[in-house]
Amino acid sequence: MARLDKSWSGFMAGLEQAKESLVNPKYFPPESTDRNLAEGYRYMLGHISRMIELEMRQDPEFPEFHRAVDMLRKWTAENPDTMYISAALDADAYYRVTGQAANTLEWKTSERGVVGPKAPRLVTFQTTTDYPGRTGDLKEMALCNSQTLDFANSFSLQLDKDNRFEILIGPERPKDYQGNFILSQKEMLCPATGKTELRKATGLTVRKIFSDWENEKTLELDIVRLDKEGHSRPPITSEFVSQKLDKIAKELPNQIRFWNYLQEYAMELRADVNGDGVRPMPVNDINQPALPFTAGGAAGAKQYYAAGKFELKEDEALVIKVTAPVEPHYVGFQLGTLWFEGPDQQNYVSSLSGHQLPVSSDGSRYYIVAAKDPGYQGWVSTTGLLEGTHSMRFVFRNDTEKKQLPETSAFLVNLEDIETFLPSDTPKITTKQRAEEIAVRQKHIKYRWRGY
Repeated sequence: MARLDKSWSGFMAGLEQAKESLVNPKYFPPESTDRNLAEGYRYMLGHISRMIELEMRQDPEFPEFHRAVDMLRKWTAENPDTMYISAALDADAYYRVTGQAANTLEWKTSERGVVGPKAPRLVTFQTTTDYPGRTGDLKEMALCNSQTLDFANSFSLQLDKDNRFEILIGPERPKDYQGNFILSQKEMLCPATGKTELRKATGLTVRKIFSDWENEKTLELDIVRLDKEGHSRPPITSEFVSQKLDKIAKELPNQIRFWNYLQEYAMELRADVNGDGVRPMPVNDINQPALPFTAGGAAGAKQYYAAGKFELKEDEALVIKVTAPVEPHYVGFQLGTLWFEGPDQQNYVSSLSGHQLPVSSDGSRYYIVAAKDPGYQGWVSTTGLLEGTHSMRFVFRNDTEKKQLPETSAFLVNLEDIETFLPSDTPKITTKQRAEEIAVRQKHIKYRWRGY
């Protein structure tokens, strides 16, 4: 009892430290406006919810898929097109993932337009060494704490005639095994340190990326550890609960501080911190697509990013033009709040996938970032925010040379002049059509996350 009481007291202290991270200027939180504070407290509650489920349910001996992100637990500037799930792994053991998809024709061709129920636009399975942000210190990035070791995606998955598949995960591919396989440990280079060492996975991350929100259906997935299938998980103990309380108490404030520090120092969201005259997140502009610095996140799956910051007045818009010499298999545009998470993508058009915004007649896509609806196709609602981030994600079927990557540019304009920056045949959107657009999003998000 004494151990549990001590851990509970530490847990409560951790909550106070996390709350302090929302308001104390030394941790670089957003300005304490009414909305920012409300968003901040909800953001903290999301972290608590995610961590409790992660720590109490995830077990590498008896794995199950866990929602790493959902409509409450949003973090790491998540992609609104993506359903993120994960499972704990022991890098020395073998696991079997089984799944089934709806129509997978678009996986094979990258063409859009298949009618009826179909698989998500893209699915990736990645073995990763850790979640980012646990330490609360940006040094973990240079030390490559969070790396992708190996991956498989929907381009390479072997399927049967009913679109079923199995993936074996383990420390090495068994002799004569020819099926889908992902390594759980691997010699990896850390670019910042120049060191190569054996890294071991602690988890499997799955990204189901949707583009046609009306017709793409989630996968049915399961995971088992082969040497534990049918065994019973040991009963819970006070020591187990105490350890989990201690871990959450330590990590909760660290997570909030890490992402605040990332925006302040690595992304220089408020100012040119290092004085080199260049900000990684250019204001009312967008940088050119590139891979992330390390193999964290989806870098192992060859996902490119482009991003910037918007600072707008109520009667202004940021028009972002994207021209792709080679059409990506997946392209998505998303906004972010100052807490490094996406604004409400369920009840606002705060993101657009490649399906939701097709290429215009001149061969480019035009995104209109604004607080007010300009009445045109391509509006990305800031949900009332006048300051925040925008980012793009691109995934190509084949390796892409630099000259084949999309070109990006941005223009700050008055809303009343918006039509002069768009192709003359850009479709106008009525209030009724906008409501229908939002209704599709509401239906899909409820289906995707299935809150029952």
